[in-house]
Amino acid sequence: MDEKDTIVASATPLIPSAVGIIRLSGEDALQIGKRLFSLPEKVEERKAYFGRIRDREGKTIDEGLFIYFKAPRSFTGEDVVEIYPHGSVPVMKRIIGEAVHFGARLAEPGEFTKRAFLKGKIDLTQAEAIADLIEAKTEKASRVALNLLQGRLSEKVNRLRNSLLELISLIEAEINFPEDIEEIDFEEIKKVLKGVVEQIGELLKTYKKGQLIREGIKLAIVGRPNVGKSSLFNALLGYERAIVSEVRGTTRDFIEESLNIGGIPVKLLDTAGIRETEDKIEKLGIEKALEKVEEADVVLFVFDASEGLTEEDLKIYEKVKDKSPIVIGNKSDLLDKSEKKYYFKDVKDVILVSSKTLENLDQLEEKILHKLNLLEDSDTDVYINLRHYGSFKKAKETLEKVLKNIGDYRDRKEILMLEISEAEKALEEITGEITTEDVLGNIFGRFCIGK
Repeated sequence: MDEKDTIVASATPLIPSAVGIIRLSGEDALQIGKRLFSLPEKVEERKAYFGRIRDREGKTIDEGLFIYFKAPRSFTGEDVVEIYPHGSVPVMKRIIGEAVHFGARLAEPGEFTKRAFLKGKIDLTQAEAIADLIEAKTEKASRVALNLLQGRLSEKVNRLRNSLLELISLIEAEINFPEDIEEIDFEEIKKVLKGVVEQIGELLKTYKKGQLIREGIKLAIVGRPNVGKSSLFNALLGYERAIVSEVRGTTRDFIEESLNIGGIPVKLLDTAGIRETEDKIEKLGIEKALEKVEEADVVLFVFDASEGLTEEDLKIYEKVKDKSPIVIGNKSDLLDKSEKKYYFKDVKDVILVSSKTLENLDQLEEKILHKLNLLEDSDTDVYINLRHYGSFKKAKETLEKVLKNIGDYRDRKEILMLEISEAEKALEEITGEITTEDVLGNIFGRFCIGK
């Protein structure tokens, strides 16, 4: 892959639509664009031109719009041309083919964004945010991605880096000019390093929550047969997806569907009723149910509130209690409320719901989010990803080691400066000041072709 090549790709999905976008980027973008499009001799940047799109023989392929973005005032920082034909798949493919004939090459996945990064138009956290924004499953996930795209994480990282760089500069100045520079106060060094460690610690805490917002919650419904698991599954979905029957063991395998709770994507699993059985197929379903319990972020343990917690219920509860399940008394519309304490026995914090009347379903959804600390957030919140987590953790551990042995550095200030520099370089990895081709390949490889 030569980064000096002019690249071309569809910036919109190749599906029938009213309008499509074909993007070219590179030093020959305008020259190739002129061969494809009927244009005046002088083309002004950022001006829309209407005209005919032509093939190599001058035959009209389609009509559409043409816009030229002159470097460096473009997304990639290079000369960029965008052509807007009708969104016909054969037409789009033909125009791209003609662009290749005129000297462009097909773009690699994420190559437009990679070029923007390499040209300094965006940093690595912003490049990742573009992919997150495209893939966002909910409005909340899109807001989280937008915060990264607007540089909120970059600002925090750069403030931390600047704190460390200032210390490095002071230490280096003292080492090189001991007679002219006042000896640095080690208590001040400790104060700055502790502040950086605390701020990194707060950012590390956002990883799990950010992962749930981006990728979603796995929610498993478990309990014995006929307590209303499938009815609850349907009630949460808002439509009938699972078969509801009075016959025990109707659900023999897990059923999975997606929904949105409070702006968080959720994978909801309805599992087979857990009980003692000799039926081989039902046994397999029960084994699969217990597997799904282990995979779940939250387990909903359901019993029939109108019958109370039975010995069979309590045996199942013992199997799942290590997952700290939310305990749900279903069929609350049939419950004698005056005897509710009897039904709960030693199991505390029970939420009563009715899949039939939808009683307390909103409270259940709130409880799910509260359990995962997903209720409180704001439009300015920043959540880190796994790559950020690794670099922040490395920086934090390095600085904690320095703080633990701070007294040993009084006569070894060169070593102190190197240790702090190592932490600062770990922070540089986050924004892409330091990168390797492998890291870039992993990040941009998850993009679509035209981005």
